[in-house]
Amino acid sequence: MQIILFDQGSASMNLRFRSKPVFVCFVILSFCLMLSSSLSAAQYDEDVSSKDSQFVKGMINTISPADRSITIKQKKGPGITVRINAETELSGVEKFENLQVRQMIKLWYRPEQGGNTALKIVKLPDMGC
Repeated sequence: MQIILFDQGSASMNLRFRSKPVFVCFVILSFCLMLSSSLSAAQYDEDVSSKDSQFVKGMINTISPADRSITIKQKKGPGITVRINAETELSGVEKFENLQVRQMIKLWYRPEQGGNTALKIVKLPDMGC
């Protein structure tokens, strides 16, 4: 790659690339980095389901400490039971034992053959008088 800082035929400073493949690779790499950063940033920040996880918002209906599972009751739709494991991210509560029935939560989970696995639980602020 040769970069010419001063062209003898002109009085101004010009920066020109003599290697087209390097420039094309740079453009493709930049585009790929832009796409990957936006996808990873939106992993759990948005209230949406993706191909890897499902999203639900609702109230905790039951808690089973023996199974380390909870059942979520949605306003519309069926109840969903999820297992909580060591990899589950908790926000708004420190540990599984601090979850309570009738708390409003946001939940991202992965459907699996043996049941649903919680990926992230966010406790919503308590509303009331």
